[in-house]
Amino acid sequence: MKVPLCVGLLVGCLFAIGQENRPFVEYPEETRQYLKRIQRGEQGHAFKGGRAIGEWQKEARPALMKLIGLERIRRELASFRPLITEGKVTEVDGVYLRSLCKIETEPGVTVPFYLLVPKSGDSKKRFPLFLCPHGHDSLGLHSYAGVYRDDAHREKILARQGNIADLAARRGFVALAPATRGLADEVLVQDLKGRHGGRPCRAHLMHCLVAGRTPVGERVWDMQCLLNWAESHPAVDKTRIVMSGNSGGGVVTAYTAAVDERVSVAIPSCSFTSVVSQEGFIFHCDCCMVPGIRNWGDWSDLGGLVVPRRLLLVHGVKDGLHSVAAVEANAGLVETIFTAAGAADHFDLRWGQGGHRFYPDLMWSFIEEGIKR
Repeated sequence: MKVPLCVGLLVGCLFAIGQENRPFVEYPEETRQYLKRIQRGEQGHAFKGGRAIGEWQKEARPALMKLIGLERIRRELASFRPLITEGKVTEVDGVYLRSLCKIETEPGVTVPFYLLVPKSGDSKKRFPLFLCPHGHDSLGLHSYAGVYRDDAHREKILARQGNIADLAARRGFVALAPATRGLADEVLVQDLKGRHGGRPCRAHLMHCLVAGRTPVGERVWDMQCLLNWAESHPAVDKTRIVMSGNSGGGVVTAYTAAVDERVSVAIPSCSFTSVVSQEGFIFHCDCCMVPGIRNWGDWSDLGGLVVPRRLLLVHGVKDGLHSVAAVEANAGLVETIFTAAGAADHFDLRWGQGGHRFYPDLMWSFIEEGIKR
C-alpha cells in the first residue's frame, strides 16, 4: 500500500524546519504587494473540482497547447515530414548498442540524439522506451548518454548520476538522449552582441516570442517528433514510454507529459514546483517562461493533465533553486487531483539528500511499477 504523501514528505519537512520562519526571498513591500496582485492571474483552466477529470482535461489541454505555441507550430508544420539520419553503431560494454543520430524537426532545425538499444538474442523483442531531454548543460545529450569529453567530464557526471540514458539502457530500456533546443551547443540561437545577457537560452526565448512561439512549445514539438519516430522502431514497445529529465529537462518532461498521452510514466527531476513562490519569485529559467501561464493555471494543473498515467516528482532537499515549502505545497495540490480521479497511487513525491541533480535510485521502483505488464 502506498505511503500517504504527507508521510512521504517527512524528509523535506525536517529539512525545511528553521527555513519556514523566513521567506524564500524578500522583496521590498511595495514590490511584494505588486507581484502578489498581478501574478495570481485568472486561473481560467485550473482544476477546481466539482467536475469529471476527463471533462476538465479536454478543455485544459488544448488551451495549454495554444498557450505554449504548440498549436501554432503544428499548424505551420502540417505538411512537413521530419527526416531521420541514423549514425554509426558502437557496442558499449557488451550491454547495449549506441549511435548518434539526427532528426530534422522543422526546416533547417536538426536535433542530434543518442539512440541506445539493449543487446538481445531475440530480434523480435521489444523494450520500454526511456526519453530523457536535458537541461542547462551544453554537453547535455552526451552527459546523459555516457559519452564523455574527458576524464573531468566523466567524473563530474558520474558523481551526480547524470548519465541517465546510459543507466536506463543498462536496465533494459531503449533510451533516447536528445539535444534540448536552446540549451545544447548543437541547437541554439547565439546571443549576438550579448543583447540578452550572454545567455543563448534567453536569446532563444526572445526570438520565439517575436514569432508567437515559446521555447517550451518548440521543445515539446521536438520530443513529439522523436516519439513519432520511436513508435515504429522495431525494438520499442510503444505502450511503455517513460520520460525524465533534470532541471530544464524536467520542465520539458512536465509539459510533454501534460499534452502527450503516449507518455506512460513522467519523472520531472528538480523542476516541478509552482510558477512563483509565495513571495512572487519566479523559480524557472527565463527560457522556460510561458507568457500568461497564470491565466491558464499552475504547475499543479500540469500534473493533473497526466492523470490517470503516472507522475513522480523528485527533488533534492539541498537544491537552492527551489523552495522545499513550495515544492510540497504544489505536490499536495497535484495529489488532490490524482485522488479525485481515483489514481492516488499513480503519484508520488520523493526527496533526495543532495542538491540539483538526478536521484535514479528513487526512480526505478516507480518506473518498474508503471510499466509492468
